[in-house]
Amino acid sequence: MKPDLRPKYHILTLPDCTLHPGAFCLPETEHVRIGGAPAWMRGVRALFVSDVHLRDSVSDAKLHALIERIRSTHADLLLLGGDYAETPEQCARFFQALSACDFPLGAYAVPGNNDPRETEVLAGMMAPARVVLLKNRCAQIQMKGNRLEIAGCDDHKYGLPRTKGLFGDRAGYRILLSHFPAKTDCACELMLSGHTHAGQFNLLGLTPYSIGFERSFHHLAIRGLHRMGGMQLLVGNGIGVSRLPLRVGASPRIYLLEFGN
Repeated sequence: MKPDLRPKYHILTLPDCTLHPGAFCLPETEHVRIGGAPAWMRGVRALFVSDVHLRDSVSDAKLHALIERIRSTHADLLLLGGDYAETPEQCARFFQALSACDFPLGAYAVPGNNDPRETEVLAGMMAPARVVLLKNRCAQIQMKGNRLEIAGCDDHKYGLPRTKGLFGDRAGYRILLSHFPAKTDCACELMLSGHTHAGQFNLLGLTPYSIGFERSFHHLAIRGLHRMGGMQLLVGNGIGVSRLPLRVGASPRIYLLEFGN
């Protein structure tokens, strides 16, 4: 049975009590427990990172601090949600820095609307960090005689996302990476998205999305963990910014996911 993915506009979202000036701030690490996982997934630690938006102005010291924050989580699996940088040069710089990290179960990523459109170019940038680009593709990880499937789709703004038939026919645990938290044509247990920056500006619970910004994309949620039918959706706050170099009430975050019952 497919999850209920009818558009749900979360007009009010609780703000963080934070103000982050500048285009790049070191993110908090938020621990999120994903319930309902099968026994063989319990204990797996997956790190979800999205919307880094690396710029020329970000110093090597700040980038190194981010990489150390990522490495310090000791995650088994890295999942990346798109929008890594503002230019191709900075995208390559991010993945070169990320090559210092190692993840026993691998690293997987999808493109965002800010990333290079050419699949070969983006995949080549990710190669030094041993990151697998999932652009309307699915990868399989064998675990204790069971199968973890991680699929990813193209971005919804400039790309051609296709989610129908991404996952295999056999039962397993399915994770979908989609830069936009938008409706899909496949069933999965967990969907991870970014793009919204938690609104980036959250004043008394109101964000630009509350007044119709990007409404044509039918975002399912703006931030946080939500259950939609048999699926859980996590929309991450991201790290960097779009347009104005400021975050209000929407702190930068990365997410350490721990799977349990």
